[in-house]
Amino acid sequence: MGKESERIEPTKDPGGDYIVRGTALQGAVRIFACRTVLTCREAVRIHGLSPLAAAAMGRLMSGILMLTQDLDLPGDTITAVIRCQGPLQGLTVIGEQNATVRGTVMQPIVETVYQKPGKLDVGAALGKGTLTIIRDLQLKEAYTGRIELVSGEIAEDLTAYLAISEQIPTIISLGVKMDQQGITQAGGLMVQMMPDADSSVADYLEKRIGGFPEISYLLEEGFNPHQILDLLLGDPDIRYHTVTPCSYACPCSRERMERNLIALGRTELSQLAEDPQGINLVCHFCGSAYSFKQQEIKALLQQLEPA
Repeated sequence: MGKESERIEPTKDPGGDYIVRGTALQGAVRIFACRTVLTCREAVRIHGLSPLAAAAMGRLMSGILMLTQDLDLPGDTITAVIRCQGPLQGLTVIGEQNATVRGTVMQPIVETVYQKPGKLDVGAALGKGTLTIIRDLQLKEAYTGRIELVSGEIAEDLTAYLAISEQIPTIISLGVKMDQQGITQAGGLMVQMMPDADSSVADYLEKRIGGFPEISYLLEEGFNPHQILDLLLGDPDIRYHTVTPCSYACPCSRERMERNLIALGRTELSQLAEDPQGINLVCHFCGSAYSFKQQEIKALLQQLEPA
């Protein structure tokens, strides 16, 4: 599923997981919102995530999916890497231009801790650490920025990153709601000030966001991403530009694994080729397994230039 898969009326809810993008307040802000419940459930299924890991992964995937809407070309990606001292230790999420996302958690099962009844303490699960964002636009070098985690609650950390590293004033709200059976709702919203927006717009947004309900609550109450943005902005002239289905998907393949093996270089690949049992590789993002016989590894070795 992706941007090129189908054309959807910008004002319509297509069902399932999707991202809506638009503008509001006479073009002073860019707006995004997403519903990602199926995407988050797939991450839980693949990785066997405990509630805190599922909440952290779901929030980060939702945030990165909205950021993918600025990617132009197939193959462009945005990667978020968190390394932290809390029990989760870290997580990595990669969003693609086609609005697919994938991720992995260093410690997928951790003790469940709550900030208050019904609200998981994701910040405590992460603790102190860093957030690194890598924008790979398939140019000579990817753009990389890094900040210290502000709270570990993901939304505040992404907001701080965009303000510090990219100088974009942004409002982000992310949420994952769970019950005994698993994830019931997930999604997010993002509002970004345009460069020529004046201070009155910032004042208006500050008043609107103050006391605004949590995104997971609104989704549970039946609001879709369009309606959440309508409620937040209060702008009758809000303009929606695109609606994009999103999903959890991994582009790994046997061919990609072969390229990864070749990239190890002659010395390491030669060592692997000595094992008569061959090797088994497992994708960290989707769990797909790829087996290579000894003769196949030797054939890959022959593709390398002589030392």
